[in-house]
Amino acid sequence: MNRRDCLVGLAAGASLAATATPAGDDTLLAEATALLRRTEEYWNAQDTAGLRTLWDTDDPEPFYLAGEQEDWFAGWPALNSYLAPAGQPKITEAIRVRFYRIQARYLADDLAFAAYWMRTDMKLTFSRKPFGSDNRVSAVLRRIPDGWRYVTYAEAFQAPTGYLQKLFEKDVSPDYREFYEKSTGKKYPG
Repeated sequence: MNRRDCLVGLAAGASLAATATPAGDDTLLAEATALLRRTEEYWNAQDTAGLRTLWDTDDPEPFYLAGEQEDWFAGWPALNSYLAPAGQPKITEAIRVRFYRIQARYLADDLAFAAYWMRTDMKLTFSRKPFGSDNRVSAVLRRIPDGWRYVTYAEAFQAPTGYLQKLFEKDVSPDYREFYEKSTGKKYPG
């Protein structure tokens, strides 16, 4: 398997033979989380161009899949044009990003896979109201002298039916739990 296919597969969540993270490896998790917290800072400061500093600039071909995009941004020209578009109108008025349920494991001494969730709340220039979503994300990270940096990054929206089901579940009235348990004599399934 060539490097490109391997990294795309990893970013999509494929399982490849690799060195497993020892149980309880808090150091890798803390270091990956630190990178994600710096990522949040750039997003929340509305500084998408600054996100480029969190990538391994020695890597010849980074991969980035934004959830709203149809295809991958492969290579520096494509990634730079997405994160720092020159002469393009600004469409995001404000975006807030938060990462949670972070997991990480080693693929090699200087390579790690991270899987986590991303909460985004945003207002676009053409939307009447703000909106938000929770999405899965995976990334391949490389350790360089300055710490961990992205090599690949992929946002993965849930299937529409699953996403809608979660929205319906979030919309249940807070007092329904008590009503359900009293009406059925069963423990609330949630």
